[in-house]
Amino acid sequence: MYKNTATIEDVFRLALPTDTTLLVGDEYLNRPVSWACSLRPSPPAFPKLDGNEIALVDMNDLRRLDPQARLDRVVHSLQGARIAAIAVQGLFNPVAIEAARAGRVALFQLPDNVPLIQVERAVIRLIVDRAGYIAQRSSELQRELNQMALDSAGLDRITKHIQLFAQQPVLMLREDGSIAAASGIEDLAETPRNNLLNSIPNIMSLRSWVVTQPLSKVGQSVGVLSLTVGPGANREMLPYREVVVAPIVANESTRGYCLLLRNSSSALQEISAVEEIAALQGAGAAALEWAKLNAIGVAEERMRSTFLDELLASEIADEQAWIQRGSSLGYNLTRPHVAWVIEAKGVPSWPTALLRYMEGLNINAPNSRREEGNLLFWPIDNPKSGREHKVVANDFVAQLLAKHPKAQIIIGIGRPGVGPSKWIQSLQQARESWRLGKEWKGAAVTYFGDLGLYQLLTALGTSPEAARFFRKTLGGLITHDDNKNAELVETLEAFFACHGNLSQTANRLHIHRNTLTYRLERISAITQLDLDDPDARFSLQLALKLRPVMK
Repeated sequence: MYKNTATIEDVFRLALPTDTTLLVGDEYLNRPVSWACSLRPSPPAFPKLDGNEIALVDMNDLRRLDPQARLDRVVHSLQGARIAAIAVQGLFNPVAIEAARAGRVALFQLPDNVPLIQVERAVIRLIVDRAGYIAQRSSELQRELNQMALDSAGLDRITKHIQLFAQQPVLMLREDGSIAAASGIEDLAETPRNNLLNSIPNIMSLRSWVVTQPLSKVGQSVGVLSLTVGPGANREMLPYREVVVAPIVANESTRGYCLLLRNSSSALQEISAVEEIAALQGAGAAALEWAKLNAIGVAEERMRSTFLDELLASEIADEQAWIQRGSSLGYNLTRPHVAWVIEAKGVPSWPTALLRYMEGLNINAPNSRREEGNLLFWPIDNPKSGREHKVVANDFVAQLLAKHPKAQIIIGIGRPGVGPSKWIQSLQQARESWRLGKEWKGAAVTYFGDLGLYQLLTALGTSPEAARFFRKTLGGLITHDDNKNAELVETLEAFFACHGNLSQTANRLHIHRNTLTYRLERISAITQLDLDDPDARFSLQLALKLRPVMK
């Protein structure tokens, strides 16, 4: 919790008018403030000052008091009275700014449209009834944020509103630590901004901090974490040193984090009232916004899933009606669509990865879940062939395996269905491709137009010549693996799957490149085939393809 004594920062953020500007004294914001007093247009200019007051000066009143008076002289005088800060309304000579800097006094410029007596009363009320005043400001901020959520302002505008309230940069992080919204860092140059974003606490640090909070009070927890400095980075060049963090809690689970960045002058200080209000109310507003978006997303997902299920189950007599219904959900059913059946194991948060991949390509494809996995219909321009989708699907698989090397992905792709009435045929083709791809355990992606190869291989399963070829080419290697509990056949399959690229093969098998080289030499010795010979490679690949039907 924040401390009970009002500080210059509390006065600045909570009691002074919104358009107030801090001219001097960012490093003095943590100083206590005992009272507020306004300059009078007649002697004495100020009542007896005991120290730590904030002096409010209307330049018009100062000139009435003494037409020759200068603000820099007032600053010098108030410095001797151990004043905490000075807030000025009206035009004055910039020399006063240097006087405040030299006197180590915080100096504020007040807007002209707020009566000084109103400012004085607000500051005194904050000092006298600090808890009540803070509760009121917190409620006001909550009400403003709730109204923004009801008006569908979006997370970006909510984040900006919190940043303006706190006068500190604000980051909203998703559950995985990625940035959902940010405000207050737009003016940083690209390199400092990237260094800053790379230095914010990682997801493990944030989760570790949450674990230390009382379970019943996680939603009201606020803490401070240090920024981390990566190799080669200079801490002194970072514009911020710490973050104030509050978890974004929805349905009793942490869904993200609200971060307020702290500069060096605020580092190692206790959490201020403004920071606590901004972090907690910001986290609450983000939770409300995400809950709303999630509710909308779930409803839309159900509508879209229902749409696809109903389309595939219907005898389509009026395609135009389905085209119009699809258009209301953002689908263009006038284009041909290719069915994909996707089975994914070992991929966290599936099918989020699939949906984000399509989003990155700006693809809006009808999709739903099936017993085999996920079904989607990808729009395409070529009405005769979906072969180009093998490239897209393989790129998707490569991205998944790069992040999740142990994942198992099987994708079956059908031919294009021109018009909704032909979608069921594309689905049947995609299912058959998925089934054979899973049965053969070959490539991760199987296109229906390529199934002629699998049909040929199946027929060879009863051929004595094919059996002799298989035993001669691969039999010795299989026997070696069985006797030695080795993995040479698996190594060979990975080698061909990576098109002979040694680095990719080693990464796929999670072994050192030298280990891979040794295994390939053993394969050549046992099979008596040169892996650099194209005919030898073809023989080994064909034998591997025959393996399922030879068992």
